[in-house]
Amino acid sequence: MKRLTEAGLTFEEGSNHTIVLRDGKRVSVISRQREIAESIVRQIEKQTGVTLKGGTAR
Repeated sequence: MKRLTEAGLTFEEGSNHTIVLRDGKRVSVISRQREIAESIVRQIEKQTGVTLKGGTAR
């Protein structure tokens, strides 16, 4: 979440998910879990263009 915030993205809290916004438009949705599966992290990187875990966003 910190890297998304640093990239200028904002958040809205839904009932079960956190909605990631860029300029007020939804770009991704993150489920509220302690740990997020690697495949989901890659999807979030692709949707937002922000690298979250080492390597580069696809």
